[in-house]
Amino acid sequence: MKIFVIGIGGTGMRCLESFVHLCAMGMFDNTEIDMLALDTDRENGNFCRLKELVDVYNKAKGVNKEHYPLQDTLFSAKINYYQFSPDYSRQDTGNFARLTKYGDLRHSNAREADLANLLFTQNTREFDLKHGYRAQTNLGSFLMYHNIIEEVQTNHAGDLARFISSLITASQTGSPRVFVMGSVFGGTGASSIPVIPKAFNKAANILAPGSSLKNAFFGSILLTSYFSFKVPSSDYVARQLVVATSEKFAMNSQAAMMFYNEDRTVKQTYQKFYMLGTPTIEFRTEHDENETITGGSKQENDAHYIELFAAFAAYDFFHTDEDALRNIREEGEVQYYFRSVSADGTLEFSDFVKAEDVPKFAKRLGMATVMSHLVNLKADFYAAAKSGALAKNDNITGYEDIDEREVKAIKRYFELFNFRLDEGEVRDGWLRQIYKSVGGGDKFLLNAAMFSPTTERELNKLNYSNKLYKEDFEHHKFSTGLFGTPFDSFKKTFKERANDPKLTNKCEMLTKRMYDALCTLYNFKEEA
Repeated sequence: MKIFVIGIGGTGMRCLESFVHLCAMGMFDNTEIDMLALDTDRENGNFCRLKELVDVYNKAKGVNKEHYPLQDTLFSAKINYYQFSPDYSRQDTGNFARLTKYGDLRHSNAREADLANLLFTQNTREFDLKHGYRAQTNLGSFLMYHNIIEEVQTNHAGDLARFISSLITASQTGSPRVFVMGSVFGGTGASSIPVIPKAFNKAANILAPGSSLKNAFFGSILLTSYFSFKVPSSDYVARQLVVATSEKFAMNSQAAMMFYNEDRTVKQTYQKFYMLGTPTIEFRTEHDENETITGGSKQENDAHYIELFAAFAAYDFFHTDEDALRNIREEGEVQYYFRSVSADGTLEFSDFVKAEDVPKFAKRLGMATVMSHLVNLKADFYAAAKSGALAKNDNITGYEDIDEREVKAIKRYFELFNFRLDEGEVRDGWLRQIYKSVGGGDKFLLNAAMFSPTTERELNKLNYSNKLYKEDFEHHKFSTGLFGTPFDSFKKTFKERANDPKLTNKCEMLTKRMYDALCTLYNFKEEA
């Protein structure tokens, strides 16, 4: 199966981050994914973090080797990564006035200049676009549409043109699915979601005259306000001209919902909208107290559980029956979907997926979490297999020729996924950030004990053999004996498993065998 997913703006980058982690868990078996990261702020910290995440994901599947979609293992999806950032860094195109030659327009076409004055204030026309559209969606939609068209007209070899070309090919042979992720309360995402289907359809006709994306199905999240940040000072606003402020996010979200509910074009180009948000802005981004961040490398916000919901909205869209999507399109009315959770904020597996997919999600998340402990502590199983230490001490051989770059990528991936160690202290990765955004305690999917260690010493003492899940999955555990350790039990079970004969890449072969051993230990049945 081939699917297409697009993340737009800072929020879209974090949604794609959660989506990639679902791929790494194995939630998208036998799937090839074309992923487009679209952001006006090419230096954005979350944009850079996503790029690194996809890079180590793909290296974990093999360096300088052909990648294939796999079944019932970690890193099972094949990800083709593309990115596009309009270049606003040049002085001659740094703001709307320069980009559109507004100064000349006042003399050559006064009526059009008057219209621009009506739609865009002086500050909106003149603020620096390098860090995005700053909640100016009227400006952003106009610019993003034309940026997409101009890019495919002038750069046929670029990532955006190659992504749309792949979508054209898929449309000629079937009905591809495209899912768009971004916020409706901010700048780039809010500006781009309404125009993406039309802009891509126009771009397709430019790249392949006579072609269209009429066979494609489009879905998107409508992600409303869920975080806040420091109020900028008046001096800072005066220097920046336009600054997004989080106290207006709720109002922006309400206005956006009215637009999506009424706009005929949007309703006819999308088939499914997933509305997500929190009842109050309960999550504050972490920044220097004396600094307001409009974008750039310092804008690297922690992950939030709502972004995991967004990733599973994409999962639901991609697993929707095709006839159902076709019926929606023929009726010309987009379908809206909502998700409610427990009043006390506790999240269960069934909040994210349908009942029939709960065992799969629980298994994949749990096994990926344990893998992070097998890799990130001193007894790094991949490094030991590569170095020959396992061959010498445990008679586990055959992995000494794994590419060193793949071993490093695996370790880095699991640092980004769960935790890394810094001078004996635990630094939070994506999973621990998600856990904290829920509120900690027993409100998240796994046993709270899995997140309690704050030092390497505490992590080494953690008996994850029987503390992985809460009561609803507590039968998925194993005994280590009186003097044994979880690592000893794992090595014993690993030796009893065999390599998958269908795999030729040694790194993927080792990953699959480790995954199978963990599934055996935790009493998960093999999937058909």
